[in-house]
Amino acid sequence: MKTVTLALLMVVVCAVLGYADSACQTDTYDTYLGSGFSCGINSADFSNFTYSTSGTDHLPPSSITVNPITTPNNPGFLFNAPWGVTSGSSQDSILGFTITSSAPITDLTLRMFGAQVQGTGLVTVGEDYCLGDTFSDGCASGIEGNLSTFLSSSGSKLSDSATFSGVKEIDIKDSIELLGGSNGFAVLSGVQNQFSQSGGGTVPEPGSILLFGSGVLCAAGVIRRKLNL
Repeated sequence: MKTVTLALLMVVVCAVLGYADSACQTDTYDTYLGSGFSCGINSADFSNFTYSTSGTDHLPPSSITVNPITTPNNPGFLFNAPWGVTSGSSQDSILGFTITSSAPITDLTLRMFGAQVQGTGLVTVGEDYCLGDTFSDGCASGIEGNLSTFLSSSGSKLSDSATFSGVKEIDIKDSIELLGGSNGFAVLSGVQNQFSQSGGGTVPEPGSILLFGSGVLCAAGVIRRKLNL
């Protein structure tokens, strides 16, 4: 009886390992900051997540929710958080990550949602990007660019995009800044990044395939050994 129970337990463990995958999940941003963390959406992989903050009001990464966007050939993230400042205060959150893709990426889009201001309040989201390289070496072998959005009492620009020749690696730095000014407030609830792939398809992440396969083989091996007893 103990042998059968142990065999069943091993099968369950193997099955769990087999179904574990590296797909990006809806979670708080601090989870994405784990050492060596990476995840995938269709045929795109995301890694090197970073975060820093400045200003008078600091928003912790645990207050930011990461929502993966799984649109075929147009993956990305929607970051939701209660960004907000009042008169005399400021807030600056800088999120960074790297995307690598088996299919060429041909454009990227930046959007902000839920922005409101009053008086001297200001919301800006600036995105620095490095095409074909990362900022770790100053984008030495890549091409740098910038996207920007803003909302103030005098005007707004809620989305921006860039189109370029296909690359398979892009480094991103989003600077989310809110200013209350001398007499105002500003709030923001969402920032979205999306990346168009050329013929990317919806190929499962290699890590998912390998883990699933190893789990199935593991379970099959346990069952085979027990049947031969």
